[in-house]
Amino acid sequence: MAPTGKPARQSRRLRRRLLKAVAAAGLGWLLLVAWQPAWAFRVLAWAFPRFVWRVETAQPLVALSFDDGPDRTFTPQVLDLLAAHRAQATFFLIGRRAAGEPGLVARIRGEGHEVGNHYLTNGTTLTVSTQVFTERLIRTEEILGLSQARPKLFRPPGGVIRPAQIDAAQARGYVAVLGSAYPYDPKRPPAVFIRWLVSKNLAPGAIVILHDGGGDRSRTVAALPGILEAGRDKGLRFVTVGELRAAAPNP
Repeated sequence: MAPTGKPARQSRRLRRRLLKAVAAAGLGWLLLVAWQPAWAFRVLAWAFPRFVWRVETAQPLVALSFDDGPDRTFTPQVLDLLAAHRAQATFFLIGRRAAGEPGLVARIRGEGHEVGNHYLTNGTTLTVSTQVFTERLIRTEEILGLSQARPKLFRPPGGVIRPAQIDAAQARGYVAVLGSAYPYDPKRPPAVFIRWLVSKNLAPGAIVILHDGGGDRSRTVAALPGILEAGRDKGLRFVTVGELRAAAPNP
């Protein structure tokens, strides 16, 4: 039998309070994800210290990074814009795509940019064994010519990886890199949002995650000039992840 009278009213009030609390928590989470305040990445760095989220430095340096390339349509556009603004970046390349675009990989390197390992395929690593993960990591390393690279940088697809897999990557000498400004550009939000979110988070030590491959990246390309101009207006210089890490007091 359902409660009646005072117990029923108390039950309804409790449900309303719970719903309000859940709604407030959900709204707070959405605002956190959309706003990406700097303190949130300090918390993430404390909770997940095996990843590089940002670099503590007083030097006016910011690292740009691009994932999921190379792409014969969008990567050249990104490279042209970087050259026009005298900016450097790190390109986390997918092995199979790089194997099919050796000329683009050579251009990336030839223009002074850095190449990082973004795994062999554009899919999660969570469903494969550590052995398979390692084999694919090494195959990508061979395709990209990273065996002697210093630093050796790895960004897990989707930003997610199992502890045993990050152990395997670190055993190969890799540093796992994520970032502190991510505008969800694979979901193709408006260019104005991409530009706004990244620009407001530009500060010494920030690592920006953008994408030059894996789909239609026209909105990312459209947002990039505004991002580069915002950095210039703040007196910041765009560098590779490796150069940014070298600027830390204890890299």
